[in-house]
Amino acid sequence: MCNIPHAHRRAGRYTFRRRVHFQNLISIPLSVALGTADPKVARTRAAILSARFVRVKSSVEAMLEEGRRLTGPEIEALFRAALEAELTSYVHSAYENASWSSSVPEVAAQEAEAYRIIRRPDRHLGLTDQDRAELVRRGLGADVPAIEEYAQQIRDVLSDEVVAKRLEAIRAPVHAHTIAVARTHLIRAAASACTRVQRIFDDDIMDAADPIAALMADLGPPTNLPNLMPTNDPVVVPITPTVDSQFQVYDPRPFSAAIGDILSDLKTDGIWKGDLKQQRRIMETFAWITGDKPLGAYTHLDAAAFKKGIQKLPARFYYGSLTKGAMARPFADVIAELPPVAPADRRNPKTTNRDLSTMATVAKHLATTSWKPRIPGATVMDFGAGRIVIKVDPNIDTRPPWTTAHLEHLFRSPIYTGGGGALKRLRDDGPGRHVWHDAAYFLPLLWFYHHSCREETAGLEIADVTLDHAVPHFHIRDNLTRGRDGEMAGEKRGARNRRLPIHAELIRLGFLDYVEAIRAEGHVALFPELYVNEEKRGGAHFYERAWQHMVDYIAERLPLPVNPAGKGPDIHSIRSLGSSFYEVDGVNELMRADVMGHAREGTNGKHYSKRMATEGLNVVLHERRGFIERYVPTITRDIDPHPIRLLPMEKRSRVGAGVTRKRRSDAGTTRIADGGN
Repeated sequence: MCNIPHAHRRAGRYTFRRRVHFQNLISIPLSVALGTADPKVARTRAAILSARFVRVKSSVEAMLEEGRRLTGPEIEALFRAALEAELTSYVHSAYENASWSSSVPEVAAQEAEAYRIIRRPDRHLGLTDQDRAELVRRGLGADVPAIEEYAQQIRDVLSDEVVAKRLEAIRAPVHAHTIAVARTHLIRAAASACTRVQRIFDDDIMDAADPIAALMADLGPPTNLPNLMPTNDPVVVPITPTVDSQFQVYDPRPFSAAIGDILSDLKTDGIWKGDLKQQRRIMETFAWITGDKPLGAYTHLDAAAFKKGIQKLPARFYYGSLTKGAMARPFADVIAELPPVAPADRRNPKTTNRDLSTMATVAKHLATTSWKPRIPGATVMDFGAGRIVIKVDPNIDTRPPWTTAHLEHLFRSPIYTGGGGALKRLRDDGPGRHVWHDAAYFLPLLWFYHHSCREETAGLEIADVTLDHAVPHFHIRDNLTRGRDGEMAGEKRGARNRRLPIHAELIRLGFLDYVEAIRAEGHVALFPELYVNEEKRGGAHFYERAWQHMVDYIAERLPLPVNPAGKGPDIHSIRSLGSSFYEVDGVNELMRADVMGHAREGTNGKHYSKRMATEGLNVVLHERRGFIERYVPTITRDIDPHPIRLLPMEKRSRVGAGVTRKRRSDAGTTRIADGGN
């Protein structure tokens, strides 16, 4: 028995028999063998047969080397899917009664011409002069530019990656040859769709319950893909039937495999900014909870399953990643090991809504590709519907504001009057008292006098502060310090981009000299000590280093306001105090909005009042400085200015805890709070 594989033996016999056949032809006249008495015709037929033989032989060899070719049912599946998708798009445009709806047949006719031309061989470089001349002869000369543009768009859209996904969707082989062939079949399908859709407003189509089915009625029922069994013949491989999906194209990639592309696309589109670690973790959590299914296998039930899953997790939970930690194990196994979540440990509904909103953004993005619904206008993955309605009690102040008296206590602390070194700056009981200048000294002053937000102030850069101006000022804007990975970020919304005059009190207390001192050290960030930690940066780092001890210091001297939920004031509460200063008669609401970084309201504020453009920066800064000084009380007059003194970088803004004051309730005892951070 010959050891040559069956397929090769079959190919060998085919070649051998062909050779024998042609050798036998040598013994008889060529014209007789080829069924013609004309020797010239016989020679032509012989050349064609010879060329065909060479082509068949090379085709068999190529199949053995690259993989099998597309089958008839696979070609039909490609054709029907592309035809239906193209018809769906056109029908939706035609029936949405928009300004362009009546133009659908005309546009389809031009596209049909483009498809008809580029489905011909050798049109990958575009229309030929012969094609253009033919269009002119047919009276379509005026349409040639549009047809050429459509042809270019078609070639750009049907990239190898796009065609490969179509092949993967029907479990067809994917290699260079099948991609090239499939592209032609997809173009054929689109050409057919463009021709069919020109009947979109015909009565029989308008009367049909399903106009798309009516436009495809002549094709008859589709041929099911055969479920071929495995065999030793390398030309035949198993094919699984097309998977039923709620989406136009079945994307077999697991959800986790698409996360990187989604992050990149949404960042490129400017929808997401920053390092996107949070968004990545949320998407990985979705993949984990839902079993990381193929994209095409997801349904609306998975959106509900995601919400239910995250609500089973405690507020403090260490997720890990899909390759290590909790998420590397099946979700059901992890949940089975967790104790029931106690009410105090439940996720905040706002956090759950944040995760749902993130996935809603993902779903909206994928709705143009892998999650594009089969039914036009349908929403398959609706995460927004699961958002929790958070009832706000109007009687509860969610962020109790500081009072002026509280901040006065802070500005009388040893940080501003003289204290110890690092970790002892809230104490004034030691020798060598000094005032040190850093974020701990200047940030509370900036927040009080300018009402700026925590991160936008903590993340200022030297370049954001302008000193050589009639009105020294700083510019709150996107910058590299507040961004990550070399990307500028920071603005929460457009209204937050604003210029604020530096208050006279900060100038008196040495802020301009501090800026120059930091510039001389060669830093970019105005408060560089807040950006030495990659995990906690800016305001978050300041909170741990300094603010929590400042709050304790204030609380020892004046009780803090606390809402019924037990929440007291935070850094942002200083902004609430600042806005309250303007809650009096005569305040210019547009100026208050500009100073606070709020969006303007009303037609005049949004569309007509443009004082910066008409009067210029100098005038506006003078006016804003006068506005702030008119309404904000100056509570730091008693603070003496000191020459700029900087601690070593690792010790800056590390204030430590203060010494508890004696109170009537604990007279005779002195308690020392924990020091350090």
